[in-house]
Amino acid sequence: MDNLFIGCLTVLIIILIVGAIEGLIFMLLWNWLVPLFWFSAPIFTFWQAWGILILLNIIFAPFKKSLSN
Repeated sequence: MDNLFIGCLTVLIIILIVGAIEGLIFMLLWNWLVPLFWFSAPIFTFWQAWGILILLNIIFAPFKKSLSN
């Protein structure tokens, strides 16, 4: 039971770290590239970038499933 808890906790921490890195990369790329092409583009914070990534995943997840068939 103890090993199962530690394993689940480890997986959860890894998922959180990977998600944080993805959000940070998206935020940095957006704030670096988009204002070059669109001068009135908003500057994203980390949490806004993370929220947009989650929304994009929700919106485009059905297309991933239909393309794999």
